[in-house]
Amino acid sequence: MPARPDPLVESDDEQEEDVEYMLGFIDDPEKPTDLLRHRFPSKVGGVPAWLDPLNLPTAEQLTCGVTGRTLQFLLQVYCPVDDNPVDAFHRAIFLFVSPRGDELAKPGAVRALRCQLRRANPFYGDTPAPASQLGPKQLQAAEQQLSLERDPWKVATVEQQIAKGDDATVAALAAAGPALFVEQELIVEPEPAEDEEGATGAGSTEVQRLLAAYRSRVAAEGEYDEQELPGELVDELEGAAGPAARAFAAFQARTALAPEQCLRYCFQPGATPLWPSASRLPAAGDIPLCPHCGAQRRFEFQVMPQLLSLMELDAEDPHAPDWGTIAVYTCPSSCSPPPVQGAGGHSAYVEEFVWVQPS
Repeated sequence: MPARPDPLVESDDEQEEDVEYMLGFIDDPEKPTDLLRHRFPSKVGGVPAWLDPLNLPTAEQLTCGVTGRTLQFLLQVYCPVDDNPVDAFHRAIFLFVSPRGDELAKPGAVRALRCQLRRANPFYGDTPAPASQLGPKQLQAAEQQLSLERDPWKVATVEQQIAKGDDATVAALAAAGPALFVEQELIVEPEPAEDEEGATGAGSTEVQRLLAAYRSRVAAEGEYDEQELPGELVDELEGAAGPAARAFAAFQARTALAPEQCLRYCFQPGATPLWPSASRLPAAGDIPLCPHCGAQRRFEFQVMPQLLSLMELDAEDPHAPDWGTIAVYTCPSSCSPPPVQGAGGHSAYVEEFVWVQPS
């Protein structure tokens, strides 16, 4: 079988103790065409690289539940899974945020949409597109018109102009649609092992530094969870700090292994988010079942606060995006429900669940 483009994570049936997290880092793409949909990209910013370019999300799916305005595209993750290899040979999750970035913790201010395709589909071939193919296969004229009517970003036109290298037209189209974040590629690597950096050993000065940072930055935020704390650091802190300090040190120590990580991904059973705070944690029952198949949704990935400092945001904008972390929970079997019906036609994009922890 021809290999698919490298997904953000490889699915497996390992036991919970063998959970492995993949980390996402941002970088400039070698070429703008590398982030077009026929390359199945994982990326931050720019316009969405729709997996299904015809049956786009409905207007309701792309509307902020707080402001009633069109959401802004934040990122997408290409992440096929083995649990549904027929219907989800290609699979991607798209994340959108409210234009009021200071209100992302409110319901409906952040939305995640899952899209998947079979290997045999109208938009992509059975094998990866050759390097000489700069742009994706174009839609038929009538199909493209339907796509453009539903798409606030006019991606069907934008991707053609990117393939042609027409930067001026691309800029003009971008200016006419919803505000865009700077486009960057998500590069994926396994999380380093704790002993690779040597920063979390018992008695290390790193422990004291993390505790000092905690005490200077956090006055009081309640009890913290130490589930992600490396074992040696637990021993070091057990008698020296309260649970709040231990949890803050857990987040700092774990992310210190790869300080520029912008995304953490693991769709294996037992994977959990790395929470930076103990406030506003989801309780039992807060993560809803998949409304289509009834399965308990599972953590898939989280957007880290480190991304904010790399997005070239306006520091003076009171409505700029802000979060502690954004955790995305999805159907564990990637079920294939009937298409979502909307005013302009049906959508091949299914909404999943998002939990936002404020900064």
